[in-house]
Amino acid sequence: MTESAATLAAQLQPLVEEACAQTGRRLQLKDARLLSGGAINQNFLLELTDAQGAAHRWVMRRGQSQPIPGTLGREAEFDMVTHAFAMGVRVAQPIAHLADRSPSVSFFLWCQGKTDPRALLAWATGKGKGAEHRAEAQHQAAVQALTQDLGAQLALLHGRSSAIAAHEKLSAHIGQPAADGIAACSNMLTKSFSLVRQPASYLSAAYAHVMREFESVAAARAERFGRMPAACLCHHDYRLGNLMIDTQHAAVTAVLDWEFAHWGDPMADIGWLTAPCWRFGGTAPVAGFGRIEDLLQGYACAGGENRWSQADLAWAIEQEVSFWQRFAHLRWAIIAAQQGERAVSGESEALELRITGAMVASILEPVLAHYWTAGENHTGGSHGALASSAALPELGADHHGLDVLLAEAALHLRNHLGPQLSGSARYSALMSANAIRLARAALRAAQISSGLSASGSEQLAREELQRDLAIWGFRG
Repeated sequence: MTESAATLAAQLQPLVEEACAQTGRRLQLKDARLLSGGAINQNFLLELTDAQGAAHRWVMRRGQSQPIPGTLGREAEFDMVTHAFAMGVRVAQPIAHLADRSPSVSFFLWCQGKTDPRALLAWATGKGKGAEHRAEAQHQAAVQALTQDLGAQLALLHGRSSAIAAHEKLSAHIGQPAADGIAACSNMLTKSFSLVRQPASYLSAAYAHVMREFESVAAARAERFGRMPAACLCHHDYRLGNLMIDTQHAAVTAVLDWEFAHWGDPMADIGWLTAPCWRFGGTAPVAGFGRIEDLLQGYACAGGENRWSQADLAWAIEQEVSFWQRFAHLRWAIIAAQQGERAVSGESEALELRITGAMVASILEPVLAHYWTAGENHTGGSHGALASSAALPELGADHHGLDVLLAEAALHLRNHLGPQLSGSARYSALMSANAIRLARAALRAAQISSGLSASGSEQLAREELQRDLAIWGFRG
């Protein structure tokens, strides 16, 4: 064990002892290391041994900053994972929660698997490590099995037993269920949007359009079902990056990050998983690599207590999935805006949060293209019909020298400093270069902001969207 690892283990030892005392275990902490990722929570891998010398692996999860407004706290998240585990959803088995600690601390069993979205997509499309060892037919069967497993995990969470148990055990955290799934999701969206302190005009416009479309979706549901389907428990962030996957066995090993879990509608989780913004460059509907037919088959075969019949779910996919994908893009844009607003100058995560906040326009472009561009289909990338075709104006002579200095700083970070670093340090250097790019674009955009339309108009929303898309797409 290195000196730094020994220091970390010594710091975490009292927490491990408290968790062992809570659960009646007798384990000794041998090693600890901080895992990568986690802007809101720190995750540590703990290596432990019992009295017989057998090895055990835990993950310790501890908050390091304020959560996104409206999300579950640490105790509620632990209880949610405990609920999902009892329902048979594959999650990291919960061990202990130390509620009296500040910040509170949770412990889970370690699960084996991969979470990197682009590495998983590369594997699924036959370009990643492991895929080359399978014949084409075998690999396609593995991708199909994984897609079915994605559906099966959702079905276990959405089922009647899950809703009944959540109503009994989780109401202190998530309240009573709404009258139906549509109402649950529209209520959640309204609450989330209200927590954005200064929404961009185009974010407000997208929210208004989606809320109006909820009415037509509800009307079609009422005609189809007679009585609206009840709300179910949803993950609300079910996507690559929050799924630990064993590519060797083509199966989900753990569904992670339950901060957004709440009452909702089955189509909300399906729309999120299939939304273009969560395909990471892949072209297939489910997470960029899978077929919806396979997702539905896995969903239908997970158990006999699904709230919806397979025929009804297939109808909803055909009639509603594009709406729920727009709903997903809007929710992600709201979350991104909240991330930008909660950045605190000087904190280690502040720069990443501000860059996330700058993504809102690109996330919303396909949503507003749908509502604003009649008769055209724009569900793809971040620069469609609404993106500004003209380049940002050149800077005047007074700012030329400043722009050159910023450009050179970005090049130095990206081309000279970045390659000498690794891991989180390299990521930070590239992120800083990206922030400089956005600052250079914003300097140019400032010259056109004074000419925008009157405040509050839809024309203003269009013009501000085009401006912010041009900033995000600027390459210098």
